[in-house]
Amino acid sequence: MGMGPLNNTTDAAIVATMNLSREQQLYITNDLANYDTPGFQAQNLSFQSQLAQALDQGPNAILNVTGTVDTTPGSVSNNGNSVSMTAQMSNLVKSQLLYETAVQAYNQQITEIKIVTEGKAQ
Repeated sequence: MGMGPLNNTTDAAIVATMNLSREQQLYITNDLANYDTPGFQAQNLSFQSQLAQALDQGPNAILNVTGTVDTTPGSVSNNGNSVSMTAQMSNLVKSQLLYETAVQAYNQQITEIKIVTEGKAQ
C-alpha cells in the first residue's frame, strides 16, 4: 500500500491505527449484533502490541500489522453467549476515540504538508 507523501514511521502509524481501529469496530459491532444469538462467542481484534513492536522496524512493518482476533470463551448468559453488552460498549467507545485521535493526527499531518508546499498557514 503506497502512502504518497506520508512515508515515515509516524505517518504509517497513524494510517495503520485508523485502519485497524476501524476494523476493530467492525468486530465489536458484530458482537453487539449477536448479543442474543445462542452460543455466539465474542471476538476482539487486538493490534496495539503488534503495532508498538513494529514501530522500531519502520513504515513497511507498521503497515503490515494485521492484529490478532481473540475469541472470548465462556458464557455471560444462559444461552451460552459470551457477549457482554457493557464490555463491548466500553470497547467501542475506546476504539472510536482511538480512531478519532488518529484522524485528527492525520489531518494535522496533511495541514503541515500543505503549509510547507503552499508556503502559508490555513
